[in-house]
Amino acid sequence: MTYPDQGRKNSMETQSGLALNRIIARAASGGDIYKTFCAFFDCIHLSVPVDRMSVVQLDFDRKRIRIIAQAASTGSEKTNFSYSAPADLFALAANDNLPEIYIINEPETDPFGNDIAERTGGGTDWSLLGMSIKEQTSVYGMIFFIADNRNRFTDAHIRLLQGLKNEHKWLLDTMMQDHEKKIPGPDHYEPVDDKYEFFRQVTRRICGHLDLEAGALHCLQYLSRFMPATVLSVYQREQDMKADREVVRVTGLLKEYSGLVIPRDPAGPGAPAGRAVPKVKVTNQPERDSELNSYVKLWGSDWSAISMFLFHKKVPIGIAAISQDGKNRYTEEHKNLFSMLHDPFALGLSNNIKHREVIRLKNLLEKEKQFLKQEIRNPEENKIIGGSLGLKGVMDKARRVADQESPVLLSGETGVGKEIIANFIHQNSSRKDGPLIKVNCGAIPDTLVDSELFGHEKGAFTGAESRKMGRFERADRGTIFLDEIAELPRHVQVRLLRVLQNKIIERVGGTESIPVDIRIIAATNRNLEEQVVSGQFREDLWFRLNVFPIRIPPLRSRQADIPALVAYFIEKKSREMNLHVKPVLSQDAMETLTAYSWPGNVRELENVIERELILSKDGSLTFQTVIPRMSGGKTPDNGNADDGVLELDEVYARHIKKVLVLSKGKINGPGGAAEILKINPNTLRNRMKKLGIPHGWKKDNAS
Repeated sequence: MTYPDQGRKNSMETQSGLALNRIIARAASGGDIYKTFCAFFDCIHLSVPVDRMSVVQLDFDRKRIRIIAQAASTGSEKTNFSYSAPADLFALAANDNLPEIYIINEPETDPFGNDIAERTGGGTDWSLLGMSIKEQTSVYGMIFFIADNRNRFTDAHIRLLQGLKNEHKWLLDTMMQDHEKKIPGPDHYEPVDDKYEFFRQVTRRICGHLDLEAGALHCLQYLSRFMPATVLSVYQREQDMKADREVVRVTGLLKEYSGLVIPRDPAGPGAPAGRAVPKVKVTNQPERDSELNSYVKLWGSDWSAISMFLFHKKVPIGIAAISQDGKNRYTEEHKNLFSMLHDPFALGLSNNIKHREVIRLKNLLEKEKQFLKQEIRNPEENKIIGGSLGLKGVMDKARRVADQESPVLLSGETGVGKEIIANFIHQNSSRKDGPLIKVNCGAIPDTLVDSELFGHEKGAFTGAESRKMGRFERADRGTIFLDEIAELPRHVQVRLLRVLQNKIIERVGGTESIPVDIRIIAATNRNLEEQVVSGQFREDLWFRLNVFPIRIPPLRSRQADIPALVAYFIEKKSREMNLHVKPVLSQDAMETLTAYSWPGNVRELENVIERELILSKDGSLTFQTVIPRMSGGKTPDNGNADDGVLELDEVYARHIKKVLVLSKGKINGPGGAAEILKINPNTLRNRMKKLGIPHGWKKDNAS
């Protein structure tokens, strides 16, 4: 935070000082010290970007810092957190060399900041401003102001807080006096005189927040008064993954941190079969317990913990655990106290699971809404012409498979309408109310295809500034249409095979296995069997995709559909182009159109009609200026009419070369070959590369 001038800074300092003095006066007249602390925080929060405020006592004998109270926007709590501290910190304090105000804005570059992050597992996305409290020349305590992001504190904040040093000294002294009444030292804890009240207070803290992290933090602060506890973790049991995922981790010093996935030891006993007696386990020497190997690898063995299985309706859903650095910290009494807390923790985790699912669906819906805004089409584009004639067999198959969950593989030449058939299958399936996510596999660069399909975590690679959901995740409870499936790189084919087999994905850079409920429709204009033989396409993936193949015939083999298609496209394009004169077909026009072989199929027919409408001045459509330019007034360059069969790649190559002649070798931009063919420029370049057509190909290259 910055201020426009020194006068304003002095004014804010004066106002804050007056406000704190009024708060102190109320406390001196018998007010509750913890309500006073909360008011302190609210006052400071107006001028300083602080998310948590901690009152710290230095224990020189044990070289430990003792956090005796904490405040945040959600309230204040008496605490009894005890941490071993860097020896350098006490050396500086003992020699009066500890700065009056100490700022850590980039923890990983600061020796104390790095040490704090390592000891608490809180990462480095935080800032800390520490104010030393002295008696003459001896530092005996500190006030920590903690922000949940980096680079939050400035010199202006230092100057403001230096002017409020006396008020904060009063706060520390008063807190220490109150604390010493019940907790004389860091290894002493308050007795639990009323177990019902203890249970009630924990339940109120855990279940009083919709956000489990906030509830867990208040619970940890409260528990630290009665037993060793500087970390509270709640794990969700992932049945499919055979692992425990840490959904909440709160510490006594830094902000919440969670997300670790701990594989369960297959040799371990797992959760008990029933919930009648919750399994509570005390670990005082973790290196001796083989079930904790994964945890020891992560955090070493100098810690103690109490863990408890959590059940909801007799089904194991997770684990709650508290821990403290050092061995042999917990007793049978601590175990009995913690075992009382099963129901509030189980209820809190169960509610959190449901809450996260609601948030996930809300975010998915919002992302899907934004995605569909970009991809929305006119419903008429999905209209199927020829369903009772040339496409009758295709439509019969599509209707049969629509209500099934089986993968569908659509094949056929470019432009025959594979996407239209995919739309039909989705709209006539039980998933019609879910999303239909379309992916042109050939249009995605190889370096980005993993990220586009499976998503990525923040920091997974250069430029990944935030988490991104992939197409598979967006298609959850719906259908994903993978067009040009043959263009997928081999390494992506492996990941797709896993999705087909297990319905599970992992984001790039992530470790969490995310279940997806999807139906896959794939499409290709290539011969996948030949690509399997040549090693370009995985055989096992082809078997998985080819459960129900549908071959869509080219337009030249269903000439009976051409008149209906022509009428449909003339009406559609006339409306789009706002033509006031109703176009009329000349006498020979339909004969010209049906005689042409249409290597570009329905897509080419649509383009030809649009061009003729643009060129026609009086509304009379002859197609004489369009078809001849492409084919010399003949059936396209297929050799003799009796040749009959050309390899599909040869048809593609000839057609692309003709379009390149029209575009004068230009691929991208207005008038380019990609625009004429209505395909992505990258797709066209990839296809040209595979067909051996050099970039810059023009008429003078033709043989």
